[in-house]
Amino acid sequence: MALLKNGAVAAPPGTPAAARALTSRDPFGTTGLRADRGANRYGVCSIEDFPPGITDLSATHEDAGGFYNYVNQFTAPNFWYRDGGVLSWIYGEEYDDWQGTYGFDACVAEYHSGHGTMDAGGVFRMPMGGTWGGSAWTSSAEMRLGNEVARYLFFSTCLSLRIGDGNSPIRTWDAANLGLRMIFGFETTSVDSPNYGAFFFGKWNGNGHKFSKAWLDASWDIDHHQAPSVVACGATQAEAQDRLFNEGTFDPAAASKNWWWWTWYDAARSISTPRLELPGTPRTARFAPQRLSSARLTELAGHFGVRLDGPVAATAGPHGLVLGDGQGGPRLSVDPRGVREITFAEPDGTGRDAPSAAEAVRIAQDAVETFGLADRVDLVADKVRHQYHAGGTADEVADPRVRETHVVFTQLVDGHPVVTPGLGEVRVSIDGAGTVTTIVDATREVERLAESAPAAPADSRATARASTVDEALDAPLQRLLRRLSAGGRVPAEVRTIPDSTAVGYALRGDDGAQVIRRTVEVDCGAGLAKRYVLEAPLH
Repeated sequence: MALLKNGAVAAPPGTPAAARALTSRDPFGTTGLRADRGANRYGVCSIEDFPPGITDLSATHEDAGGFYNYVNQFTAPNFWYRDGGVLSWIYGEEYDDWQGTYGFDACVAEYHSGHGTMDAGGVFRMPMGGTWGGSAWTSSAEMRLGNEVARYLFFSTCLSLRIGDGNSPIRTWDAANLGLRMIFGFETTSVDSPNYGAFFFGKWNGNGHKFSKAWLDASWDIDHHQAPSVVACGATQAEAQDRLFNEGTFDPAAASKNWWWWTWYDAARSISTPRLELPGTPRTARFAPQRLSSARLTELAGHFGVRLDGPVAATAGPHGLVLGDGQGGPRLSVDPRGVREITFAEPDGTGRDAPSAAEAVRIAQDAVETFGLADRVDLVADKVRHQYHAGGTADEVADPRVRETHVVFTQLVDGHPVVTPGLGEVRVSIDGAGTVTTIVDATREVERLAESAPAAPADSRATARASTVDEALDAPLQRLLRRLSAGGRVPAEVRTIPDSTAVGYALRGDDGAQVIRRTVEVDCGAGLAKRYVLEAPLH
């Protein structure tokens, strides 16, 4: 059984396929010798140390480094400017292709990690690492990119590609776009995380090389409560849509901006009541080791209808392995963590909205039962997420439609959820035809449970153990605020992101420890903000 459509099951089409290791692929799709630095393929900027009045960040160099280190396997980037080296000349029209080598229009793909915000007029603004030409800021209104080399812009910043509140990518980026093919960013504030760049290429290698899906899914594995977004341009609506959903190789050719089409994930919405009381006796979990033997892979392939032409060699690459790729039937990939992603069909392209949340949950529950995904683990229908899409021209923009509804079943361990993003869950994607297009199974079987090791011997002089979630999270919050204040500016406000507080198991390798987790948004000055994940262990 493979493809579920309105609750029915269809046999898999296609011819037999062998397993293939997922190795690191060149995003330019080229083969042969490694290209030298100065090939005008990549440029990178990252800022952690900001001018006075703006809170410093801590993970942007690692974030940009994940992008840099991956592409550097194939082509040395033209540049990687950091902190005080990131100045406004890099983004302005006069010097954005300086010496044919440096600047944000000197390379096909450009990656920036730092602070960002958007004003009431839809202008995206970024603080720089220092002052140049009298300014320590730059904005989308000052940029003119794509008339030289740039085709793909990655803004790993807050609010760089807004959709809501009357905004659109056209409103923000139309004047700046002189040949861009795609822009990657966020509708919301984003997390100060080191993982966006590295996770993007991990997802890209695993999903059959689709840029937009890789960007959206990488964000999901960092935090469920942000809204990543992507836009693509083309001469026609069909060209822009095809580029948005299918482009997966960097192309140096300029694109027309007659049509724009964009897609985004909304923040996950809870459909179950969270269990926020603290356990009386914290426990640890030991999960069964992942098995990627030939027998196990053959079993998985048969279970999901992926046909094989004989015994499977369990040889994984750095990004896992894939079965059934390019055969027209189900495709099964397994990433290095053991997460299984089964693609049954591409989403319906007729423009029909995906079903309501209630109907999607019903279809998803049928899929979970059909494939026995809850036979060895406990699951609860916990969250719903939508993938929206919209687009148009400078004169008219279509209303958003729901491309897919994603139902998230969270794994329970001893009645408590797994709280690590992207793990301990089953995600079922349903398109406008009611078809289950994809299932992601990131669950782990529990081998045993044990009482958590005490933090220290009993101390009669110590303060009492925290009795509420807020008390337990106070210590990591105070540590965060002390670290952020070390640069000389004390954050004026901390806001809890709705639905982000959870008590459950954090997965680390084969072990799970009970923690309290919450995402907060911190005021960073000058109209800027950033999200941080608080996590407190339970002892």
